[in-house]
Amino acid sequence: MAFLRVVEVLPPLYPFPAPRSRGVRYEAGLGRFYDDVKGIRDHADVILVANVKNPALLKLDTVYTAIRLREDLGVRAGPAVVVRDQNRALFDSTVFTAFAAGLEWLFLAWGDDRPASAKITNVRDFEGLASAIRRASLIRSKAHSSTAFFAPVDIESLAYPKGVAMAKERLRAGADMLLAQPPTTDPEETFDRHASLVDDAGLKDRVLISVFPFRDRADVNHYQKLFGWRLPNRVLLEASRGEKRINDLAGAVVERLRTEGHPGVYLVTRGNPGIARAVLH
Repeated sequence: MAFLRVVEVLPPLYPFPAPRSRGVRYEAGLGRFYDDVKGIRDHADVILVANVKNPALLKLDTVYTAIRLREDLGVRAGPAVVVRDQNRALFDSTVFTAFAAGLEWLFLAWGDDRPASAKITNVRDFEGLASAIRRASLIRSKAHSSTAFFAPVDIESLAYPKGVAMAKERLRAGADMLLAQPPTTDPEETFDRHASLVDDAGLKDRVLISVFPFRDRADVNHYQKLFGWRLPNRVLLEASRGEKRINDLAGAVVERLRTEGHPGVYLVTRGNPGIARAVLH
């Protein structure tokens, strides 16, 4: 099996138009997005179009964006579909549209609840992510589709029986590969721990370990607070040395994944797709 490079990018984003604005020039944003993807297409096997939670932004639908990428640029693209944002009827339609369009990959995620201050309803028509995956898998079967499913896994949770059980339930429900978070931040201590967790759980061939290059120390602190991650102190130290050092560490993680028989890597670019050239060279 070839080493699979999954590169996550943000869809075209637009500020929500003010009442007196002239409107949204969505094609201009799509053109810039295409330029970004063209610059990394040789470094990615799958372009994963991420979901963006910020309600202050207009964004092109992830399924539509993935279809456009495939049709206009000829790249293998897959959309993220977040269960939080869709009732059952819309979810059925969304995944069926992806199948009908012939998309090869689909990332099904649960999605954190939006805060009450956002005044946006969190839709929970499914008991959990596994039940949504099971529903999508049923539709996939009825549609005679070969679309493969990604689903998330908390790699740290694999230290506990409950976390392993949850990961395996998602696979039994129909997920083909699991995308790991939090990221593997260095090629020594953190890599060894994460690699052992997936190996001990019997999931080495079903988990794509992630790299998430940070920009600086403040960036590390921001994402630790945002996602509740507990990253090694070494990450803070290395981040103080600059973005290039962090990219070099991410590249070293990827090299170990390649040489030690892992199925691939999940690279989160966070709106800077060019990182793929530095990390996946």
